[in-house]
Amino acid sequence: MGSFRDPVDEVRERCDLVEIVSQYVALRRSGRTMVGLCPFHNERTPSFHVNPERQRWKCFGCGEGGDVFNFIQKIDNLTFREALEHLARKVGVDIRRAQQGGKVYTEKEIIARVNNIACEFFRSQLRRSSRALGYLERRGLSESTVEKYLIGYAPDSWDGLLNHLIKLRIDPSEAVKAGLLVVREDGKGFYDRFRDRLIFPILDLSDRIIGFGGRALGDDPAKYLNTPETPLFIKSRTLYGLNRARRAIPAENRVIVVEGYMDAITAQEAGFENTVATMGTALTEDHVNIIARFTNNAVLAFDADSAGMAAALRSAPVFERAGLNIRIISMPAGDDPDSLLRKGDRSKFSELVESALPLADYRIKLVLSKYDLQTDEGKTDALKEAAGILAELDSIVERERLIRYLARYHPNFATGTSLAEDHIRAEVARFRSRRARQAQARAVATETQPVVRRLSLIEQSERLLLGIIILRGADPNKVFEALPPKEFSGESARLLAEALSNQFNELGKIDQEDLAIRVAGTAGEQLLTDLLVGLDPEELNHPLDDLISVIINHKKNEKRKRMRTLSKRIAEGLIKRGDEEYEEYYRLVRETSGPWRR
Repeated sequence: MGSFRDPVDEVRERCDLVEIVSQYVALRRSGRTMVGLCPFHNERTPSFHVNPERQRWKCFGCGEGGDVFNFIQKIDNLTFREALEHLARKVGVDIRRAQQGGKVYTEKEIIARVNNIACEFFRSQLRRSSRALGYLERRGLSESTVEKYLIGYAPDSWDGLLNHLIKLRIDPSEAVKAGLLVVREDGKGFYDRFRDRLIFPILDLSDRIIGFGGRALGDDPAKYLNTPETPLFIKSRTLYGLNRARRAIPAENRVIVVEGYMDAITAQEAGFENTVATMGTALTEDHVNIIARFTNNAVLAFDADSAGMAAALRSAPVFERAGLNIRIISMPAGDDPDSLLRKGDRSKFSELVESALPLADYRIKLVLSKYDLQTDEGKTDALKEAAGILAELDSIVERERLIRYLARYHPNFATGTSLAEDHIRAEVARFRSRRARQAQARAVATETQPVVRRLSLIEQSERLLLGIIILRGADPNKVFEALPPKEFSGESARLLAEALSNQFNELGKIDQEDLAIRVAGTAGEQLLTDLLVGLDPEELNHPLDDLISVIINHKKNEKRKRMRTLSKRIAEGLIKRGDEEYEEYYRLVRETSGPWRR
C-alpha cells in the first residue's frame, strides 16, 4: 500500500504557479523571474514578480506575497480550504479521499458529489434535446455561453435522473438530501424533482455546485423551480452569478442586482460582469450583507411590477443598516434586462444603470405616476402620499431636496415657490410627529422587556474577524497589520484584539485557555465567551480579506464624512487656524490621501 501524501503538498507540487497567475496577470520574463502589474493595487510600473523555480510570488509595491494558495485566496476572496478545493479540482487531486481515508463523507460532501453527477447528466440530456437547444438559441445563448454556465436539461420523465443514479450505484436517499429526488407519497420509491426544465446550476464562491434552478419548457404553472433548502443551499443567502461577479463588483465599486438566471447570464455576457441575481426571491438582509462585503453601491434592475421590486421598496431599513447606497432602474414597459440586452441595446441598459434613481426618488416617482396631476385633487393626493415617504428619511438634506422637487406639483405653486414648499414641509412634519408618537407608544409598551442592542455591520464584521483568528487559526499579524487593535470598535472588541495581538507576539500561537486568562475581568471576557459558544462554524468560512475590506472601507467613509463636516465649518469661518478641529481636519486629509485612498 502506498504511503499517505499530504493533499496540500500534492496540490502545491502539481500546480504551475506561472500558469495559475497568468490567468489573472499578464506576465513577461525578466531574468529568472516573471513580472507584471500587481492585481492587488494600482500601479503603472510592474512590481509583481513570480519565481518559477521556487513557485513563490511577491509584489515589491504593496508587499503581498506567498505561494499558489495565498494567491488564489487573495485574488478570489477564498478561505484556505476553498482555495485548496478549487486548485485540487484544477489539477485532479481527490482531496476528499486523501484527507478522509476510510471515513464516511459529511452530508455536505455527499450533496456536492451528487450535484456534480446530476449536473453532468443534465448537460448530456441537453445535447440530446433539440427542443431545449432550440429554446436556448431563440433566447440568444451561444454554445460557448451554455458551456460556460453549465446549462443543462432535465428530461420529461419521472425517473430519468433516478435511473441514471441507480446505474452509478448512487443511493437515491443521497439525491433526496440534495433535493434532486422526491420520496413518493406512499413511501415506496422516488421520482425526479426536475422534469422537462432547463437547468441552471448554482455555484458558490469556490465554484462548488450547491443547487439548481429549473425553468419549465412545458405548461407547468410553476415557471421556475429551485432546489429546496439543503445544508449547502440556502436561497435567502445565495446570489446567482456571484462566483463570476465577485472580482468585477469591487473593481466597479457597484453591483447590479437582477431577478433571474437569464437576466444575470445575459447581462454578464454583455459586459456587465458585476451582475448577480436573487433567483426570484426578494432581497433579504443576508443578501444585502453579502453584497456589503464587496461594495457599498447597488443598482436594482427588477421588473417594475414584480413582487421582488415591491419587497425591495419595503427594504430601505435593511439597506441603511448595511450601509448600502441603493439606486433603482426604471425599466422600459414590458422589458427586463435580458429582453433589453437581447435587442442589442447595451448602450441603453448602460444609460439606465447610470441614471438609476435613489430609493426615495424612485418611490416618489411611482407615487406621482398613480395620480392625475392635471387636477388639483390628484396633486393633493399625490403630495399627501409623497409626504409620508419623505417623513421616513432621516436626512434633512435629502428631505429638503425632495421638498423642492415636489413643490412644482403643489396646487398653489403659481402663487409662490416658498409657500408651496412650506405646505409640503408642514405635511412632512405632521407625518414625522405621528411616527414619533407611535414609536414612543411602542417603547412604553415594551419598556419592561430587556433591550438588546442590534450590532452594526462593522461590529459584526470585527467580531467575526476575531472569531476566525481564534477558531480557524487565521494569521493575527495579517489582520492587525491592516487593522491595529486600538482601531477596533467598542471596548470589548478592542481589548480582545489587543490580547490576541500580545499573545501571538509572545507565544507565536493562539491559546484559548491563556487568552481567557488575559481578558478575565474585562469587557473582552464576555465577547470571548460569545465567540467560543455562539459562532456558527459556517460563519468561519467568510473570506478574511472581505471582512477586512468592509471594516477599512467603513472607517474610510466615516473619516470622509467627518472631513466634509469640518471643511464646511472651516469655510463658514466657525473653525480657525490653531483650533483642535482645524488640526483634526488636516490630519484626516493626510490619512485619506495615504495608502488606503482609492
